[in-house]
Amino acid sequence: MPKSVLQLSKSGVVNSNGGSNGDRRSPLAELVSEHLHTSGMRQVDFCRRTGFDQGLLSKILSSMVNTLNVETALKLAEGLGLPPSVVLEAIGKKDVDDMLRRFYRNSDGVT
Repeated sequence: MPKSVLQLSKSGVVNSNGGSNGDRRSPLAELVSEHLHTSGMRQVDFCRRTGFDQGLLSKILSSMVNTLNVETALKLAEGLGLPPSVVLEAIGKKDVDDMLRRFYRNSDGVT
């Protein structure tokens, strides 16, 4: 089971401003790296299987990219087999997840 963003930040993975620092990695990098390791997949395997951009994945894993647009975050979550809320929390967009949940909950009754 992937570590939560709170567990990652408590373990010293990110510095105080949320970015990477030396060997420390962003919560997003830790999340993706842990998933790839657990599933025994290499970057290239993941990208071939999911259609995810390998250059972007490499930047995520090296903490060069710490945020994503919503579409990319959803594609990454789908590829990782995780709820979108986990990836959105890792990139600091929990509010987007909350907003999407409210929107779709309210639109269920609309035809």
